[in-house]
Amino acid sequence: MDCSQIRDSFVSGDRLSAGQLEAHLATCPQCQALFERNAELGRRLAAQASEVLPFPADFFGQIEHGLARETGLRAWLRSRPSRLRFVFSLLSVVLAIIVGGVLRQRVDFAQYPALRMILLLCVYFVAIALAFAKELSELPHGNPVREYLPLLAFSLAVPILAAFAPATDISRLAGSEGALSCFGYGALLTLPVALLLWALDRNQRPLLRSVCLSAAALGLSANLLLELHCANGNPVHVLLGHASLGLAWLAAWAALRRVSGAGSSS
Repeated sequence: MDCSQIRDSFVSGDRLSAGQLEAHLATCPQCQALFERNAELGRRLAAQASEVLPFPADFFGQIEHGLARETGLRAWLRSRPSRLRFVFSLLSVVLAIIVGGVLRQRVDFAQYPALRMILLLCVYFVAIALAFAKELSELPHGNPVREYLPLLAFSLAVPILAAFAPATDISRLAGSEGALSCFGYGALLTLPVALLLWALDRNQRPLLRSVCLSAAALGLSANLLLELHCANGNPVHVLLGHASLGLAWLAAWAALRRVSGAGSSS
């Protein structure tokens, strides 16, 4: 018999062989102290050990549930390196822009100012890539105010400013009808991107950083493809049907975070 067996017996409550116990206590002053005053010290230490390491009733069930969650397509996507997850995200945006903005071009595409197109493509796409890079980065994150809130503000403000930018002759003649149609078109085309971002997120509940950066990337992506798809340059139409998508995705992602938090706490 050794010291560990004696200490384990205090925690488990098992009885020890009297002969072996006496033989060990005769040569071990540390274990003798555990049995002094009707084993007061030994019982106290055993009680503290039980409080420090409590095992919930469904301990093994929780382990099995966690392992089961890490199977399937989402588990495979979440386990990919950050660089590969970044590429997946960026390619999904490129595909959405091609399908929604290039294959279904605006009616005045031939008269569309080339400089404005190049500027929008560069500014929007760089901001989208920056949002994905920050969201999927495994590096420690610093001050959130400096890290992602300015990017979110930029993604919400730029489409609003674009509503008042000079339009082509055809878009000036277009009315303000169809804002809801454009809103639904942009939301539908960016929905696969949103689902991919959710699948790539390694957190059970989206972090506030993910909420802001995902909304920024999705809002900019929707506005970029709508700029290439819709010829309606009426400010009211652009504000309601285009620029509002950033706020809509922000609200949707915040709702997902709330629902995930409620589900994980129940």
